[in-house]
This record gives sequence, C-alpha cells and structure tokens, in this order.
Amino acid sequence: MRKVVLSTAVGLAATTLLANPSQAAPKFYFGDGKELEIFFMNQLWGVYTMDRVECTAIDNTGKCTNFTSEKNRADFLLRRSRVGFQGKINEDLSWRVWFAYDNVGLDSHTALAQSQTAQSPNKSKTSKSIGLVGLNSNNQQFYLWDAFFTYALHKNWANITVGYFRPQVGRESITAGFEVTSFEKALTNFYPRQHLVKTGPGRETGINIGGLYNDEKAKWGINYNFGVFNTDKYKTDKNWNPLLTARVALSLGDPEMKKYGMGYKVNYFGKRNGATVAINYAYQGKTDDFKSNQLLGFDILANYKDFTFNAEYDELKRNFDNSALNYKDKVWHIRAGYNFTLPNKTILEPAITYSELKAGGNSSPNGDGKFKVTDIGLNWYIKGNNMKLNIHYANQDGSSKSPYSWYGTDKAGDYIGVGLQLIF
Repeated sequence: MRKVVLSTAVGLAATTLLANPSQAAPKFYFGDGKELEIFFMNQLWGVYTMDRVECTAIDNTGKCTNFTSEKNRADFLLRRSRVGFQGKINEDLSWRVWFAYDNVGLDSHTALAQSQTAQSPNKSKTSKSIGLVGLNSNNQQFYLWDAFFTYALHKNWANITVGYFRPQVGRESITAGFEVTSFEKALTNFYPRQHLVKTGPGRETGINIGGLYNDEKAKWGINYNFGVFNTDKYKTDKNWNPLLTARVALSLGDPEMKKYGMGYKVNYFGKRNGATVAINYAYQGKTDDFKSNQLLGFDILANYKDFTFNAEYDELKRNFDNSALNYKDKVWHIRAGYNFTLPNKTILEPAITYSELKAGGNSSPNGDGKFKVTDIGLNWYIKGNNMKLNIHYANQDGSSKSPYSWYGTDKAGDYIGVGLQLIF
C-alpha cells in the first residue's frame, strides 16, 4: 500500500513540476463591452481503497446472499474536468457556459464512489456485481454543466439570472469542488442535490434574483438569492409545482464577496477576517412523486487570518398522500483548516472535515441508516487553487441501510487519495 501511495504522489508531483498553468484564462475583447474568456479546470486523482466489502448477489426479498471482500486496490481518474466560456455581452449582461467530463476512469469498486451518489445500488439479479449507478462507467459522458445569463438591474443589489444552474441553497452545493479543503466534497453536497432536483450535478432550469450589500464602515453585509425552478426529473403528468428556493446570508467583518456572484470560496489565504452565516430554504408542492418536498438548512463560513472554519446542517423533508411514508433526512458537516506559508511563498494547509447523513426510516433512496465520512489531509497550494497538490485519508463508517452498507454485510471501505488540481 505504501508503495502505491508513494508512487502516486511522486507521479502527480512530477506532473506539477512539468505543468505551468497561467494565472488567468485567455481573454478576448471585441469592443462595446463584449468579452470572451476560455477556461479549463481539472482534478487528477489517485485513490487507494482499503477494506471494501461488496454484495454480489441478492434474493427476492432484497437480502444479500453472497458478499466479497475486495482486494485493496489503486485507481486513477479524472475526478472533475471542466472546459468553458464566459464573458459579457455588455456592461450589464454577463454569461457562462461550460461543460463537464467527470469520473473518467473511476472504478466502481473504489471507495469514494459511495459518497458521490445518493442512489441505491443496481439490484439486477443477473449482474455479477451489485455496483453503483450513474458514475460514468463507460468514460463517455460529456455534458452541459452550467448555461446561464445574468443581467444587472442594479450593479450589486438586483441581478436576474436565467438558464441552467444550481439553485442557490446550501453552501456546500453552491461551492465548486475546486474550492473545498477536503479531498471530496462533504455529504451536504450530494444529498440536498438529489433531494431537490434528483441529479448529482444539482443543476436545473430556472430564474433567480439576487443581490449584495456591504457597509464597509460598519463592517457588515447581506447577500440574498430567491429562485424558481422546473424540476423535470420528478413526475408531473397530473400534478405540477415549481421548486422555490431562498438563501439569505449575513456577513460580519470583512465581506465574503465584494461583487455579486454565484460562486463561493472556503479558504481566503489570510486575506479575510470575517464570518458569514446563512439560512437556506426550498419548497416544492405536490407532484406525481410526492405531496411536498422541503429543505431547511443553516451554514457558516468563518475566516480569521490563516484559520478557516466551515459548517452546514440541512434537513431534507418529504411528505406523501399516505402520511405513513413521510420522512426527514438530516445531513451535516464541519470543516477546519490552517494555512502555513512556506519560505517559497507556497501554502501548506492541514485540514479536517467530518460529514454525516442520518436518513429517516422511510427515506428513499438513501436508506434508513447512517453514513459518516472523516477526512484528514494536507493541501499544498502552489499557486492558490490554480495549482494544488493534496493527500488525504478518508475513513467511512455507518450502518445499514445506507450508502455505507446497503445490506448489512457490505462496507464502503476507506481510502487514501492523492490529487493534483490545475486551473487555467
């Protein structure tokens, strides 16, 4: 195991030394306020899975009749890859369109696959292995990630966004995976997305109005977003209702952002002394799948010099015409890190993240057990988030029935991950 992890780290470090991404993407100006910017983002991962047990056969009652203790194994993959375009049509109208090809090379036996989906396993009785679904198993998925336009009615206070994008609820969901300080994003990313829009990317078509106000003298600010979305993944043949979302964030001290936007940071590398607390709410009325669907959550980001603290708590509630089927899932995380500036001006950050899902008794498709992930590691920021190397250990635990163990005899396993992140 040590040889595999060492060789993975050396290989990614060598790639870093050979790479030289620019600090900014190429930009083109066409006059009259028109701009075009091209950008690329990649995460190359080496993951070593340990102590994984898989169910390989189930009977008609859903009980596992055969399970296999998998051999510890290494996996190399493109965890996240993006290529995109953004710019301005005029001073008040901006846009972004980008595409993703994620999980290229991901082995379904790799432990981190468990945290990336809220879906139940493939229960085909003819399959030799009960694997997870929706993880780009053929390495052929290239798909739209975001496509939206933002018009500034007021430079900061009132901005209308239309298109295909993330509903602005839940800090982890609306923060890019390239910004978090854990190896993989916390469980508060994956489960709210599945709960609200029934997809892993968590995007949907809709409209959002948002704004930002900062009082520089009094050292406080407020950021708001209200959205309406059409969740077409839920059946609406007879009953249709939109997904309504709301997020209000209050900042004290240095602002979280000085200009309105829908992208968020975690580590400010010592340039922020402030805290942001937010409340998140989402509601969808009756569809053919449920009577109502709700999310209520709270999150906080605090940055003081080199210290970073981040936490989130969400309740995912779903009601049905038959009240006996109602359930409420709870998912939360807590995260902390500290920056050490090295003599060569690069930054080394030890970081820890704990996240947990506690599913309700009737919860579907998450199960009715617990899933817990503890992530401990080091992030080496060579050029901020534009060039980052990291190594983390993730301990996964829980109880049946949950993504950690669907049948009681299977286990997701733990993993050591080495990553290289390049943005240009």
